[in-house]
Amino acid sequence: MQHQNHIRKFIRTNVQQILEESKFLEEEELDEERISNPEAAEKVKEKQNFIGSHTYGEDLGSLGKMYVAYSYGEQHPLYVWFNNNWYYNTDSYFLDNGEVNIWTEKHLKDLKPIANPKPRSSKWLKKIINKFKKQNNLGDNNHTDLVPGEK
Repeated sequence: MQHQNHIRKFIRTNVQQILEESKFLEEEELDEERISNPEAAEKVKEKQNFIGSHTYGEDLGSLGKMYVAYSYGEQHPLYVWFNNNWYYNTDSYFLDNGEVNIWTEKHLKDLKPIANPKPRSSKWLKKIINKFKKQNNLGDNNHTDLVPGEK
């Protein structure tokens, strides 16, 4: 019985230590990957993958044919580069309570890749993204979407 108690104590102590260390590493890795949104503008301009603050950009399928910068996720593309043209989303991002997400408006300003991208609706942007994904047999994006308010 005493032997079993020692084993349980050993397991509890080591499991707790492993969990604490892995949590620290995950947070550390996230901090290394994330960049500020003003810094991300250069990544968008260069069509490079990035993770920002509630934003991310991705070369879809790593094909060099379509690049999308998102605010929170696939539900709200901000900028799309396709067929050598930049497009931006003219629609506001509405929260579940009907209010405009002011942070998405800031993301649009922070991530602007060129002076005069072409204006398009959210519906139009999503349509060309989905069509591109279907034509190229692409599934989900590599990055993870967020719900507004989550980190």
